[in-house]
Amino acid sequence: MSDIRMVIGGLFLLYGVILVVAGAFGSAVNLWTGLVMAVFGGTFVAWARLRRL
Repeated sequence: MSDIRMVIGGLFLLYGVILVVAGAFGSAVNLWTGLVMAVFGGTFVAWARLRRL
């Protein structure tokens, strides 16, 4: 189950970073959405990593 959380969290983190980069050069909506997605993805990955212990 934690592998699924790692994949989902990793994808959210990746897309969040892409949106943050796009938001830095364009719309503020992309920046804020990217930040929220990156935090959510990082939380998901941390949860999956800590849950294994």
